[in-house]
Amino acid sequence: MAIPKTPKGIGNQITRIRSTLSAFKREYGFIDDGAGDRYYLFNLYFLLGDNRRSSEYLRWFQGQFPSDYGEPSALLCWALILHRGGKGGVHMLGRTMLSNIYLIPYLLGEKTERVAMWHSSNWGEFDYIKEIPGRVLDAVTDEDKAWIRESYYSESFQKVLKRHIEINKALEILHPGEERSALVRELFSLKDSIE
Repeated sequence: MAIPKTPKGIGNQITRIRSTLSAFKREYGFIDDGAGDRYYLFNLYFLLGDNRRSSEYLRWFQGQFPSDYGEPSALLCWALILHRGGKGGVHMLGRTMLSNIYLIPYLLGEKTERVAMWHSSNWGEFDYIKEIPGRVLDAVTDEDKAWIRESYYSESFQKVLKRHIEINKALEILHPGEERSALVRELFSLKDSIE
């Protein structure tokens, strides 16, 4: 789906997608979003830059998808929406880092190479960065990057990232069983360990 060039076009696309999701919920009682529109909307709200509308969407998303792990581009936009709105965003930036360990270094212009480890989905793969809309990456300001860099290189982020990679390297070779299950549980708990 192409991102409209004007704020009005972005706003119209947001309205169309939200209407489609709402109509599906009215008819079936739940939202089936196999196309990933709920994630794509984060890109649109970020590019629109309307704090009020973005905040309303964040509340709606959390209410509709409370246990959603998140897609890297959506999480990055979520973190930046919160940060720009003066509402923190560090936790979401941490979740962004864990959803794709290559995204933040890439965004900061650093050399990134694929790590030989288990990736829980294609979203975590090195090549997934190419799926993130260029307009989103281009809209990340120098001030945003300074905040991202400071957070990313903090002791707490690096400690969690190191453990994330250790666990995924172990999962690459472990067979199903209790040890693997325990590591998977720890892996998914890491997303809540960054504040």
